Amino acid sequence: MSLESAEWSLLGMLTAFVVIGAATPLWMSRPSSIGRFARTVGLPLDGDVELERTIAARLRIRAGWGALGMVVAAGIGVLLVLNGALTAQHAWGATVSPVSGLVLAGLVLAGRGIGTAISILPAPPEVQRHGARIARLPRPTVADYVAPIERVGARIFVGFGGLLAVAAAIMPTPPETRLFIGVTAAAAIAALAGAEWVSSALVSRPQPAVSEQLLRWDDALRAQTLRDLVSVPLMAGGITVVASIFAIPDLPAFASTIGQVVGSVITYATLIALMVVAIVSIAMEPARYYLKRLWPAQYAETKPPAYGSAAVAPPAPSPEGA
Repeated sequence: MSLESAEWSLLGMLTAFVVIGAATPLWMSRPSSIGRFARTVGLPLDGDVELERTIAARLRIRAGWGALGMVVAAGIGVLLVLNGALTAQHAWGATVSPVSGLVLAGLVLAGRGIGTAISILPAPPEVQRHGARIARLPRPTVADYVAPIERVGARIFVGFGGLLAVAAAIMPTPPETRLFIGVTAAAAIAALAGAEWVSSALVSRPQPAVSEQLLRWDDALRAQTLRDLVSVPLMAGGITVVASIFAIPDLPAFASTIGQVVGSVITYATLIALMVVAIVSIAMEPARYYLKRLWPAQYAETKPPAYGSAAVAPPAPSPEGA
């Protein structure tokens, strides 16, 4: 089968995902990347070379498994593209083509989430070398790692997509459109259920650590992994919403000028709502949410610029009377 520009564009996007995934383990172990991650999660390195090496090893493992998941998902995406299932060359693909890029991005995102989840299953390398020296009781929950705006937001988004799928099913839309929106809604619900189940299973596992400092870093990596998992149903719900919006022009009621205006209002209102949620989420520093819940003293004391391998540790205060 000869490929058209749409197929080549999708293959190019998948190639970019593979290149980014393959390069991530390389740049994540660089001092600048480690320092950036430390600033993101709110933990200081204080110029500790041994700590930096330990975190670099953990980040390489995490990035490696995430890259493997991306590559596997991209391979599945290539098969879908070559089969014509995502472009207008196929009867089903004609319905999917407006959101084919989002479908592939969601697929790769899911692969990365699964890969990073696998990365935290074994005991950390430093625990394998030196053995566990501390344990935490009681064990945290998913609510200690992922901010409510992300956990509840994913549920709301998937639920909203499900409602739009039901609306598309009862309205006079083409059968192919109803089928596609129904499949995406079912996939979003499955992704949400799977992400929450896997997150709970990961958090319930033992959390061995060599020191309290490395336990904090383990919490940081756990939080990032659980946030990666939450992003999968969020993306799947977004695909359902966007696919439903694209189905609006197919309705006879929207053939008029008024109908087109209403459709545009719904589309832009949805996009603005997504932007507002994203801005609020960033402003609330969700990557440091775990620190506020599990290490409140560290959260209160940690302030820039005390992060990164380039930072110089402040001198320890001398005891009174010394």
